Amino acid sequence: MDKHKEHQKHHKEKNVHEDKERAQENPDISDEALEKKIEDEMASDERRKELRRECDRIAADEKKKAIAENEQLKAEIATFKDTMIRRQADFENYKKRVLKQHGETRIMTIKDLAHDFILINDDLLRAIEASEKISGETTEELYKSFREGVIMISRRIEEILKKYNVVEIDSLNQEFDPAFHEAVEIEQDGAVGHDTVTKVYHKGFRIDDLVVRSAKVKVTRPKSEPAVASQASAEHEDAGDGRNKSE
Repeated sequence: MDKHKEHQKHHKEKNVHEDKERAQENPDISDEALEKKIEDEMASDERRKELRRECDRIAADEKKKAIAENEQLKAEIATFKDTMIRRQADFENYKKRVLKQHGETRIMTIKDLAHDFILINDDLLRAIEASEKISGETTEELYKSFREGVIMISRRIEEILKKYNVVEIDSLNQEFDPAFHEAVEIEQDGAVGHDTVTKVYHKGFRIDDLVVRSAKVKVTRPKSEPAVASQASAEHEDAGDGRNKSE
């Protein structure tokens, strides 16, 4: 900065000296004109200094502003980073809680289901114990007693399934639906208008729209038109052959 001032001072002195020399070389220039010219140059030099000071001030303000913005961005980044770390920790804790709750819910569900099936097993054990004490009953009476016991246990099982929202898939005489039915036998019959379940081999069960087990069924399909036309044509040909033979 000192070198710059010295340079300006030297430049100014040089200009004054050159003006004086030109004045001496040109005696027509009056002292007043020379002084005015010198004053104009000094004013111009002062304006340049003022402009430089203004530029330096603006540059300093911009630098200060940039430093402040940089510090603010650093603070915001640090805050954002801290928030992300906290949220990640909260999410990890949430996952642990959900897994724990899921495990506890699963255990309680299995516990309730096991308890209900233990009661059914108690019925089976009582039936076995009672069968060992049976004496003097006919085969028909034994069969009837056994059948009633099996029916009772089957009903108990169905009640338990309903308790857990496991319901039977309605299949018999319903339209075949591959989402709920598995066709193990197929036949054709003109009496039906669409693919119809006409026999159930194994019941299907579902929880709402979730299939626990598809129903194994027999499907009856309507006879297709080509098959009917082919059969009619064959009958017509057989009738023609019969007439030819008779002739």
